[in-house]
Amino acid sequence: MSDDFKPRVLGRTGVPVGPLGVGASYGIGAKAVEEAFDRGVNYFYWAWMRKSGMRDGLRNIFASNREKVFLTITSLIPTGPMIRSCVDRARKALNTDYIDGLQFFLRKNRKVSPSLQLDTALSLKERGVVRFIGVTGHHRPNFPTFANEIFSDFLHVRYNAIHRGAETDVFPKLPPKGAPERPGTVAFTVTSWKQIIKATPSRLGGLDVPTAGDCYRFALSNQGVDICLTGPADDDQMRHALEAVEKGPMTDEELDWMRKVGDILRK
Repeated sequence: MSDDFKPRVLGRTGVPVGPLGVGASYGIGAKAVEEAFDRGVNYFYWAWMRKSGMRDGLRNIFASNREKVFLTITSLIPTGPMIRSCVDRARKALNTDYIDGLQFFLRKNRKVSPSLQLDTALSLKERGVVRFIGVTGHHRPNFPTFANEIFSDFLHVRYNAIHRGAETDVFPKLPPKGAPERPGTVAFTVTSWKQIIKATPSRLGGLDVPTAGDCYRFALSNQGVDICLTGPADDDQMRHALEAVEKGPMTDEELDWMRKVGDILRK
């Protein structure tokens, strides 16, 4: 990894993580998962559409390096039995005794229910089956409100060149960087569901079309972001992501270009 994109601590989890995280939903092969780990990636998101390549790659890594990986899953069903089932299925699929991060997916104004969700998650944490609890969602005002709650060890926040609201609504409203109470921050949908990388020069008024790697570097260039998620569909896309991150942060000129692209696409 670039010296400028060194591993960083994921907020109050206290866990060192590489700047790039990898999602399970898009088709990456087992060998590419292992290569990513060898090149510094240790944050893996076992998301909703779970593919065999990620499963097999993580099983291979876990055989001798389980303690070096941060594995996170999301529970979509807000009931205790279903949360326990979600955790147990992931553990069984990946041959692991524990899940590092269990996160709740919250829609706009929903709250974490003590009786339906939190009590179960905390009991799993007490048993050592889950190590940390987090939150994911698109509603930015939730995150500063949740920042000091016991279910906010880490946050998945939408952030990309088009949707930059987290720069004002989330990152500066969290506890200061390095403070023990600050949650870890993970940027997702950094290509805006490919809207940025599928733009055309004519749509962008002659500006260059960003690559997925440009989107990763843009997100990671923000000091409020600990990890940027990528969802590679194949092994080549995984290597593209790794090579992009190795370039380090964007220059001021590159950041200005990305913001101009985002402004055009947002109109």
